[in-house]
Amino acid sequence: MQSFTTIIAASALIACASANPIKLAARATCGSAPDGSGSQTPLSQPSGITTAAACQVQCDANTSCMSFVFGMLNNADQCMLFSVAAASVPKQASTNLVVYDKACTAVPSVIPTTSNPQGFATGSTSSGSTGNTGSTGPTGSSSSAGPNNGAAPAHKRANTCGAAPTGPFNSASPISTPANINSVAACKVQCSADSSCKS
Repeated sequence: MQSFTTIIAASALIACASANPIKLAARATCGSAPDGSGSQTPLSQPSGITTAAACQVQCDANTSCMSFVFGMLNNADQCMLFSVAAASVPKQASTNLVVYDKACTAVPSVIPTTSNPQGFATGSTSSGSTGNTGSTGPTGSSSSAGPNNGAAPAHKRANTCGAAPTGPFNSASPISTPANINSVAACKVQCSADSSCKS
């Protein structure tokens, strides 16, 4: 009789699991070529955005944005915001454009060039990234090939993100103090727009 009770209990557990499937966390796509099959159009295409990190700031500021595409196309930087996850962003006309989920924690702040049209971090740059991962390149899990396309990883440099300044107190002064800035994201946009701004 006990084996019959065990079978009934096991059947109930299976039925419960079938009715309420466990949702697995989706992996973030960070710096891969978009390959979705839909016809999703961008929410917006902000102008004057010169790095993937600055494009992410624009996405963060838009509550409908879930992912963004960045890269250089026809010698012009492109930033496109999408209302769908990166995995659903349709394939673009050029491989110079890569997609990031809004949640990516290390998005490069490298200005694209003709030899690096995606603006991926390289070992020769001292640019940092958004997030607090200590990496200069895009990170996150993705089933697509990463930004180095199988090459050796770039030299990594630690970032200081959100910490109290500890540098020499007598050698640096602000290059600018913009008015009406009320968030870190807005301050970062101002810094990204000024090529001499490093922090």
